[in-house]
Amino acid sequence: MNVNHRAEAERHLSRGSFVDGPEKPHPVDPVATDFHLRMAQVHATLAAGQTTSADVSSLRHAIHTYRFALIRQVAEGLALSEGDEAHEHALGLAKYLDSVDLNIDREVDAYIEGIGWGDPRDAWLSPAARKAKWMAEPTPWSSEADPWDAKPTD
Repeated sequence: MNVNHRAEAERHLSRGSFVDGPEKPHPVDPVATDFHLRMAQVHATLAAGQTTSADVSSLRHAIHTYRFALIRQVAEGLALSEGDEAHEHALGLAKYLDSVDLNIDREVDAYIEGIGWGDPRDAWLSPAARKAKWMAEPTPWSSEADPWDAKPTD
């Protein structure tokens, strides 16, 4: 059962500050007043560290939102960068996140694959290396792989 420590502290303060009347400013029972003020202090101290489930939920939502923003930023930087410098920035961000135990490589790969930006393994290559790889791959219409260029056998 959760205790609202702030409400408890206010309740004890109101009981501890009870006076007999305006002409008699001292509390009726000093022992009870001392008890209530001590309890109010205990509950106020506990209330300082108390977070509500709504606060925790909003913090969790913010963390997930920021993590997705990082995943998207790195994925777009890797897959869509046309220059090596922009690619290096995205790669550097991914490496930094790895160094602080926030590895997002799998999520970046899944995002790239889910959007349809090609093979995620190619996205981690620099644009220059990616272009060189694509130029080295034979195409179906190149002369060495063309079945129409084959000599018929008699």
